[in-house]
Amino acid sequence: MSIDEADPRLTAYVFGELSSEDQAALEAELASDESARARLAEIRRTIDALRGELIVPKPPLLEAERRQKIEALAGAARSQKRRRLLWGATSLGGMAALALLYVTISGYERRPAQAEFIYDGDPSQPVATASGVVELAPPTASEPRTLTPMTPLSPAPAATVTTELEPDARPSAAAPRRASGFGGGDRSGALANRKPSFEAEPVSSVAAGEWDDNANYREFTRWLASEPAPAAHRIDIRDRRFLVVRDAAGLGVPSCRVIVSDENDREVELVTAATGRALLFPHAEGLGGRTLRATTDCAGGASNRFSLSGSDGVVDLRTSQRRILPAEQVIDVAFILDSTGSMSEEIAAVKSTIQKVASGLRNSNVRIRIGLVEFKDRGDPFVTRVFPMSTDLQRFSREVADVEASGGGDTPESGNEALHVGINQMAWSDGSLARLAFLVGDAPPHLDYSQDFDYVLEARTAAHRGIQIYTVAASGMDTLGQVIWRQVAQYTGATNLFVLRGGAGPQSVGGGDPKSSCGGTQTAYTSGNLDTLVLAKIKGTIRSLERDPMRIPGLNTDENAKPCAERVLFAQ
Repeated sequence: MSIDEADPRLTAYVFGELSSEDQAALEAELASDESARARLAEIRRTIDALRGELIVPKPPLLEAERRQKIEALAGAARSQKRRRLLWGATSLGGMAALALLYVTISGYERRPAQAEFIYDGDPSQPVATASGVVELAPPTASEPRTLTPMTPLSPAPAATVTTELEPDARPSAAAPRRASGFGGGDRSGALANRKPSFEAEPVSSVAAGEWDDNANYREFTRWLASEPAPAAHRIDIRDRRFLVVRDAAGLGVPSCRVIVSDENDREVELVTAATGRALLFPHAEGLGGRTLRATTDCAGGASNRFSLSGSDGVVDLRTSQRRILPAEQVIDVAFILDSTGSMSEEIAAVKSTIQKVASGLRNSNVRIRIGLVEFKDRGDPFVTRVFPMSTDLQRFSREVADVEASGGGDTPESGNEALHVGINQMAWSDGSLARLAFLVGDAPPHLDYSQDFDYVLEARTAAHRGIQIYTVAASGMDTLGQVIWRQVAQYTGATNLFVLRGGAGPQSVGGGDPKSSCGGTQTAYTSGNLDTLVLAKIKGTIRSLERDPMRIPGLNTDENAKPCAERVLFAQ
């Protein structure tokens, strides 16, 4: 294999001691080295076994006589088992054994298990498994994932944080939409650097997985055609087109308006994500004919007339100028959170996510504007409650601390109204590089309410404004809810996340992992803690600014239909 079996980076990787650059470099090598991945899995299993054997809490003090009796009874079996485990560790090489002894002596504390190779949420790169993600050495049948119990969010310690609620960022009804995106022009009124200076307390999270239906577009359309939930509203996603706005250097232009018109002069406006791409589903948008035109004014402008003769394709809008990005990158994040009675664990996970976002980005030049829409159902004390966008994440954590699970009753909730409020009443900024919404719930929206909103129209509005809606299917989500959540995520260019228990995930068997065909070491989705996945979405958005926007997962061929060697990997 290309990586030596005694390479000290393997052990350092398991302990999380590599720098981000070294970790990324090793992951790139591991992606093409099956033997090294197997060695890494073996190291991980041995470490877990030794931790369980050697790193355990000390028992209460006993009288000397009782202690001697207990040790006499258990000593022989204990020593024999320990010798077997230490022999197994020795076979992995001197470096792994030395590291384990060092950890044992210094009282190394157990940490939650992490996914070996986690999807970074950046849809700009093709994927490597059935959903498009490599996950090295997933849990086996003898090593199931376990769910960590949630703990209540503790109040954050006092800290000095500069903040603003940015009333000027709220678009007024009469204000015209910005035309130039980040393609050039005057960027006056640049945002000042404001970074939180506090340390987020560690908070446990729930285990979650992820599914990308645009990476496996053909499989998704076949699944929908089988009508798994006939009550779901139909969205015509035929003839998908990726609209890619690239500047003179070939880099994607984020937050860029693209106008698509048909032969009857009907127009649709879309806004690119941080990747420089926007998804067009012409039939769902009401566009007619077989020839359309896409036009943008960003970075000197570009126009392209294209045909719908194929079922999938790219519309390349190559501009004449270089893009101009702001010195400080701003990303809008909003949670649309079901807070009915069965959602206590997921609510706690969202609270911990806010702290993790603050901690994970505190040393970057990225400023996060975060907001939340809490929703319940008709008949509860309220249907929706809005926590406006803020850049003070510590104060925002305190404001949402009283959100708790209550109400509900019947299975469906007022998810349609919550989506409408989150998309239309939250103060999304046109000046942000990206706009990410996370719709979290364990039940589908009511489809039987009169005078209600329609999730299909809300997803369409989100796409028009460049808002990607990542859906989080909590435990207990039924088939109708899974269909709706996946429709919304797919249409807006996002992914569907789900809690790994109770069959909440697509094609899931409770907390089980459906296997892919790539050597039996990967699963059909990436997995990790929910807060880790959400933070990965934000970091992946930032990284996508420098990646090739023409490398698109699932374009023309589903990722799970490609030979393993042809799948391009995500690297965190």
